Amino acid sequence: MSVHLSRRQFFQATCLSAILTALRANPLAFAQPTVMSESRAIFDEGLHWASKRGAETVCRRIKEAGFNVFMPCVWHGRGTTWPSQLAPWDSKFPVLPDYDPLEHLIATAQRYDIEIHPWFTVMRRDRVFFREYYDEGTPKECFDVHRPAFREFISKVIIEVLDRYQIQGINLDYIRAGGVCESPHCVEDYRSATGRHLLLDTRMRMIPGSVIQELFDWQEAAVGDIVRRVSYAARRKDQNIILSVDAVPGHRVDQVQGRNSMKWADENLIDVVYMMHYEPSPDWDALQSFQAAMKRPESLVVLCGNFDRPDGTNKNATSRSGIDVAHLLQRARGYQSGNGVALYLYGRLTDGQIQELRRSTFRNPARPFWKRSMSSVISPPENVRVF
Repeated sequence: MSVHLSRRQFFQATCLSAILTALRANPLAFAQPTVMSESRAIFDEGLHWASKRGAETVCRRIKEAGFNVFMPCVWHGRGTTWPSQLAPWDSKFPVLPDYDPLEHLIATAQRYDIEIHPWFTVMRRDRVFFREYYDEGTPKECFDVHRPAFREFISKVIIEVLDRYQIQGINLDYIRAGGVCESPHCVEDYRSATGRHLLLDTRMRMIPGSVIQELFDWQEAAVGDIVRRVSYAARRKDQNIILSVDAVPGHRVDQVQGRNSMKWADENLIDVVYMMHYEPSPDWDALQSFQAAMKRPESLVVLCGNFDRPDGTNKNATSRSGIDVAHLLQRARGYQSGNGVALYLYGRLTDGQIQELRRSTFRNPARPFWKRSMSSVISPPENVRVF
């Protein structure tokens, strides 16, 4: 018995045969979405991750949203979130844990293919302790960056985490002086370094248009010393480690308080500068101008916000809609040049934001991808003394 097929039926049968052949060769070929190479970071300033249940919940939610890099704040100037030999436990723990929260988080994140980049608020002090590292005249709620002993201490705290855990990055926040220190110690240190009078220069800088370069350089020398210590120690340990800082390039706060992030990136001390712009409509053209002035424009990433502050305070902040957050990250993706996108803050991440990110901006899964500085390839000088 003969079967006659129309031209259309023959074409359909041929296409079906080709599809079936392809599926037999690779059964997942038509089931798997395209996997992108893009780092997608989210910051958590709280301790949502510090319990065993919390670590699981955080990793599950951010993975569902499409993030692949988690920045947990492990030091907020209150103590450590890991069993340290150098400092007491974070005072925010209601009960001291009988396990290692950071170790547990890292193990949980590995199951979700999420990178962990511990986040340190370097000069921030949220507790009365280590009184030897500040005194009357130190900027409020800060440690004194102009004390060499403090710089050595905080660098050791950060390096302790580098030495003990399998992490993929380190994030330095509050990497600035916090103000201008006016203690007797700082007055003498400034005079010794510059030959000028600190209290006079701090008053002169209030004059519109005045530029006291000696003051700016004095601040950056101290702050930058911590960056160099951490950078050199990290590069010696792991050439693949990602070093990032949070900053606001171009803002006078950065200039006055010694946070010269663009210089650190151009000097290959750090890999990524997360520019903190949480406003609902960043000036993308202005931000792009900073890239144009850099040797390593790929280092700049806009750190977007997922919340609004109706009255200008954190107390009454509200989470943004998923559509607004997805749109911000989409714009940030077009701005970045190789180091992905980032969002602040996990504590404001809603189920609606998760659903919208998964539906739109992060609809394709991604594995982390980084454009590293040259110092990630070339070892730092062996004669540099870290401590």
